[in-house]
Amino acid sequence: MPENMVDLKFLVPGFSKCGTTTLCSLINQHPDIFIPAEKEPWYFSSPRYAEKHQEYIDYFRESKPGQILGEGSTAYSGYKTEKPSIARISEHYPDCRFIFIARDPIKRIESSYRELHHSGAIYNLEAEYRLCDTMKQIPQMIADTLYMDRIMRYREAFGDESILVLFLEELEADPHYQLKRCFRHIGVDDSFEIANTDTRLNAGETKLYDTRIFRYLRNHKKIGPRIAKMNAREQDRVFKKYGLRRAFKKPVVWDTEAIKEVTSKVLPNTREFLAFYGKPGDYWPNPFD
Repeated sequence: MPENMVDLKFLVPGFSKCGTTTLCSLINQHPDIFIPAEKEPWYFSSPRYAEKHQEYIDYFRESKPGQILGEGSTAYSGYKTEKPSIARISEHYPDCRFIFIARDPIKRIESSYRELHHSGAIYNLEAEYRLCDTMKQIPQMIADTLYMDRIMRYREAFGDESILVLFLEELEADPHYQLKRCFRHIGVDDSFEIANTDTRLNAGETKLYDTRIFRYLRNHKKIGPRIAKMNAREQDRVFKKYGLRRAFKKPVVWDTEAIKEVTSKVLPNTREFLAFYGKPGDYWPNPFD
């Protein structure tokens, strides 16, 4: 490893919207592991990769001697950013270990839809209201759900022995066993028992969306610039109170076009992924049958 580099041992690169935030929080309770408070530094995927070097080192300054260092940026498995990420990781950390966590692809897409609406103010994005229109607007909704395609690049670059795949449903059902698997894979004492396994972070019920009236106000030539001066957290706090930013209380509506898109592109890839990792084809039931 080159001088002045983080002694990085493991990454949790994906899959996005599958529980990586919760998983990293649980793993980080082990005394021999350190994950920065900034769970997603997006270092290896950044177009400012070289400029962020010292910043990345600083993320790990609070680690203790002997702790194994890791982080969990899902951008490293995003279809738009995985290629440079893998190249940079393999250059400096060819022996890195990886943990992926997958979930029901339908629920992943629904979670992505809610996140896009919730985080629109951060990325200056106005997500479409119809699910099929959002898929067209943001192609990674589908691409990042193609688990087999995304993990294949890591398998080719690092080999299967470096990769551990978890399933969110199994982590929720038996967290102690799944965390032991993680600890063994990372190389720390797997007899350590996590005290609080009920952690659930970044949950869907915490996400908000713009009402159509508020979307109109965002684009008003006089009112819009005033709203834009507020950060996303301030907007949530202020406009939720007035009913202009609302929580997702109803299920995501699957229109016909969205169903066709998922049935033709996602589900065949899902079956291949499940088969490779030893799960039956109906492990995640198809709600559109």
